[in-house]
Amino acid sequence: MGKSKLQKIQGLKVVDAALDVGDAGVSFDNGIILAIYNKFLLLGGACDAKSLIGEVVASVDEDEYMITIRFENNVTINVDLRDEAYTGPEAIQLRIPDEPLIIWN
Repeated sequence: MGKSKLQKIQGLKVVDAALDVGDAGVSFDNGIILAIYNKFLLLGGACDAKSLIGEVVASVDEDEYMITIRFENNVTINVDLRDEAYTGPEAIQLRIPDEPLIIWN
């Protein structure tokens, strides 16, 4: 498996987060925005959007079924990439200023 395109968020600090099912998003201090449309689980810590603000992404793991984003406070977002978790318009979307959108279907 190749390196995840989400590695670009590793080491970044969260400045805003909304974790509504079907329309979740995390904004980072350099203008990168991660939109999550698929089903996901937030695990550890206070387990809400506020618990992510100010936190730094410690690691990102991706395989064909799951994306795991772990923060330094041990809160984890697990995004389900299986077909049955799809809610559309795509699974996730990564917006990086001055670069093309990166889409996971």
